[in-house]
Amino acid sequence: MSQKVNRNQTIEYFLSYIPVIHKIFFRQVHLNKPPRQHLQLLLHIKKDSGKSMHYYGQKLLISKPNMTTLTNKLVEEGLLKRKADENDRRIINLLITSKGEKFLEFHESQLKKIMIKRLEVLQDKDIEKLNDSFEEIQKILGKLDG
Repeated sequence: MSQKVNRNQTIEYFLSYIPVIHKIFFRQVHLNKPPRQHLQLLLHIKKDSGKSMHYYGQKLLISKPNMTTLTNKLVEEGLLKRKADENDRRIINLLITSKGEKFLEFHESQLKKIMIKRLEVLQDKDIEKLNDSFEEIQKILGKLDG
């Protein structure tokens, strides 16, 4: 680890910018339901369908009891369905239902509308810089995920 690079500054950036991004884009979205964890779980399942509850719990940093409660709610609402693993019946895999996909599409479109509205104040050059910065951040953070 290089002593020239200030990793504490990186941590400070993370700790200061994550709440700012949440405040700017997401706070007003989540004043209404559904809860954030519901949408996050549905997004992960849509993106990477048919994995175990344990897999999604690890991805979202949700404990096993909380994951069970969350899954139960989404199954009751008809947004998810459980399926026993073909190789090991002790493992429960999660699948998004068509109702869940429609639910997710609706809430994603609402979120995008709010975000577009918030970004309207920026000039094109600012949007380009922001996009370039996010691409670079994504490349770097991709090195940490694994």
